[in-house]
Amino acid sequence: MEERATGRGLGRPGARCDTGGTGDVPEARRVRKWNGWGYVGEEPAPERIEGWRKTTGALAGVRAEDYRPPVPLEHIPLPPSRLGSDSAGGLPGLAGFRGRIVATPYERALHAAGRSTGDLIRLRTGTNLRFPDAVAYPADEDDLLRLLEYAERRRVALIPTGGGSSVVGGVEPDVPPTYTGVVSVDLRDLEGVVAIDRTSRRARVRAGTLGPDLEDALRREGLAFRFYPQSYACSTVGGWIATRAGGHFATLHGKIDTAVEALRVVTARGRIETREVPQSASGPDGKAWFIGSEGALGVITEAVLRLQVPPARKRATGFRFAGFAEGLEAVRRIVQAGIYPPVLRLLDEYEAMVAFWGRAGMEPGAFLHLGFEVADPDGERAVTVAWEEATRLCRAAGGREVPPAGVQAWREGFVQQPYWRDVMIDHGLVVDTLETATAWSRAAALREAVREALFRRMERWSPVAMVLCRVTHAYPDGCSLYFTFVLKPPREAMWAAWRDVQQAGLEAFLAHGATLSHHHGTGRDFAPFFEREHGPGHVAALRALKAAFDPAGVLNPGVFFPT
Repeated sequence: MEERATGRGLGRPGARCDTGGTGDVPEARRVRKWNGWGYVGEEPAPERIEGWRKTTGALAGVRAEDYRPPVPLEHIPLPPSRLGSDSAGGLPGLAGFRGRIVATPYERALHAAGRSTGDLIRLRTGTNLRFPDAVAYPADEDDLLRLLEYAERRRVALIPTGGGSSVVGGVEPDVPPTYTGVVSVDLRDLEGVVAIDRTSRRARVRAGTLGPDLEDALRREGLAFRFYPQSYACSTVGGWIATRAGGHFATLHGKIDTAVEALRVVTARGRIETREVPQSASGPDGKAWFIGSEGALGVITEAVLRLQVPPARKRATGFRFAGFAEGLEAVRRIVQAGIYPPVLRLLDEYEAMVAFWGRAGMEPGAFLHLGFEVADPDGERAVTVAWEEATRLCRAAGGREVPPAGVQAWREGFVQQPYWRDVMIDHGLVVDTLETATAWSRAAALREAVREALFRRMERWSPVAMVLCRVTHAYPDGCSLYFTFVLKPPREAMWAAWRDVQQAGLEAFLAHGATLSHHHGTGRDFAPFFEREHGPGHVAALRALKAAFDPAGVLNPGVFFPT
């Protein structure tokens, strides 16, 4: 591959997250919130929070006196490290490690959980937390091999993590007492674009590279990746691959699976590197072992990614439908006609009501956000043809075009949603999401069944209950349904209510032939349901892979298989 760039420093200045530890920390990194989404200083302004209380917050019964500030870190007792590490760093028994070992209260709290609603309830209330004994920032693959050898010898669990934005318990240091300790392995120091092959339109990228850093480095070369999960600003390339993530433009470009040409992985039995070829029939696909493996088989260190060209033209609109069924029919017709807009997202009438609350000119009903783009201005005619056909199909299904302001409002809200979840939790609301995938013939019935299951379970906990649904990704044979549930249980029962309602949704998914997750992963939260979806044969094969790559079972124990 053509060498275009190497090493750290290719990322966008100011976009990286500070680790708060000791050692060689890049000065440009921003500080990650240890108990919330994103970076310090990104909280919604007080006047906006007050406005929210009076509008959409009021829909959920929120009052100003409901607010409880998050518990400060200094008020949370941290147990001493079981591995002999202290805030000055270092791990007794780990020789030759070139990276950084840190065990400050901030570092241990930052890596105590992911960023699901259940995680944030515990982090912001300072309850029921489990802390790693230390955090390792490897400098290279040799450091990872040293860590794995140390972990096998000492019976220490290693939890690989990138941006730490898992919403399914994928990075939590929750392991059985048979382990002598837990080390979170943060890959953020393994960052940067190593090489770019412009002719083949691909790049070799280190796993710890954040989304904005990757996109900025590629744009300087006239290229783009065009992969935008909602966690884009604080998630990494390795995390996307390890969880089989999906992005905002996936209807056109596909999930992360389709963008990975090759991988480098460090396992307890050595390095694995798959061949840099577009396709192969030479046996089973080796990279498929690790895409979606959630750090349980090995640690992804580099990936060769298929790239795009930045769009030269964009065009977007929105359509209103009387109900979700009509909008669903429009989306199905569009993709089955061979039209794949980068943006094709359908909000049901309830999510649309919340998204556009108080905005003039937005009528009731389901809302479809439709967006096209073209990289080559000379190819605009082809996009125009697709645009005209897609909008015709929307009208044929009963859709009415809405003002452009409505489209922009939804786009802004999509990016801000995770930051507002912290605010909602502090006001006593439990707000979380579940997502799945199913065939078109089952989609409408599945939505109704999941809504019913969630409402029935929320009635146990809360007089306030809301369920919203949207289509996030569409395929010729089916789609992904993404549910948001909102309730206001007693303060002391917030975590228990969250877990109970979440499990009701998962039960409904399986009962109606859907998957546990389309793009979030499995983690520890969904592990008890994993065998019910896949069957004992699948689980036995995965256990055999685990035994081959990680015979001592030190890599992320608890994901896929309950411990």
